[in-house]
Amino acid sequence: MGGRNKAGRGAASETLLDAAHLRPSIHPTYARLLAAELKRRGFGASEIVEGTRLDGAQLLEEERFLSFEQFRRLALRGMELSGEPWLGLDVGRSTQISSHGPLGYAMVASADLGQALGVAERYSSLRLQVAEFSVERGDGRVQLRIEDVVGWGELGEYISLHIVGAILLLLETVSGMPLPDTRVAFTYAVPDWVSEYAPRLRGATLEFDAPVGLIDMPESFVATPCITADASAFRQALRLCERAAAQHQSDGDVAQRVLDRRRDREGEYPGLSEMAKALHMSERTLNRKLKAQGTSYQMLLDDVRQELAVWYLRQSEMSVEAIAERLGYRDTSNFSRTCKRWFGVTPREIRGG
Repeated sequence: MGGRNKAGRGAASETLLDAAHLRPSIHPTYARLLAAELKRRGFGASEIVEGTRLDGAQLLEEERFLSFEQFRRLALRGMELSGEPWLGLDVGRSTQISSHGPLGYAMVASADLGQALGVAERYSSLRLQVAEFSVERGDGRVQLRIEDVVGWGELGEYISLHIVGAILLLLETVSGMPLPDTRVAFTYAVPDWVSEYAPRLRGATLEFDAPVGLIDMPESFVATPCITADASAFRQALRLCERAAAQHQSDGDVAQRVLDRRRDREGEYPGLSEMAKALHMSERTLNRKLKAQGTSYQMLLDDVRQELAVWYLRQSEMSVEAIAERLGYRDTSNFSRTCKRWFGVTPREIRGG
């Protein structure tokens, strides 16, 4: 996570990590796709997760959403192993439609590409909550805009390429043809390895340092009927998307509310009963709603403590004793034992690593 900053990171940086980067926001399928791509390159399962603080078996078996911070470590590890900063594009281009769940099925069964893009705009948050999609039309063109809503930072290229690669593959699949006269805009500067983009983006015009990421296509192409159109399957997939969206709306982002409540009580880690009461619900209801989001209260609490432990040890000058207290450990030795269990090393070894 980089060397320590002598002046500390300040409240804004801590809030960013605490709120946006720690909430469950990325379906584990996208981590599995990354791991699968690395395995195709000859890397072993344990090698892929080394240093990421992720468990390979859990990654493959659980349906629990990953936080942006967890996914960031895995993606950075993948680019380190492969030596390919454009790795996200290969992962995106290898993403099967089934990987997107009901969202993918609804897109592939759409009547035309415009309807498919509308599905992505409306339901993408069911799988990915670190980006927002919007569709804009004008002057004979259609743009699918891709907005960073959490602060991608050093993962900006990977996420942009993964999304673009997956969307272009899906549009090519349902249209049965390459995308004509397509412009792809990225918000970052032209990378030294830009030559690796062209054969993977199949002739698209590329733009860098753009104010927003987007895929720009002719409106006439967006009106193309999908060769995979299936009205009955579309209705069924759309019902599944609606059901999932309704559940999410009625439950709200409970995991985020838990994180926000914890952030508001700096240095305090209330138990399940106290948190449920603060959120005006029973313990059973809180557990049920968190389970629906692929997590639990204890998992959320452990994730927050793990991420913040490394954050404070690496990025601040706070003493180990002060960090332990801030994370809710009155006994520093208990904090040290917990770090040893979590990371296999002591807090002082994390700080010196």
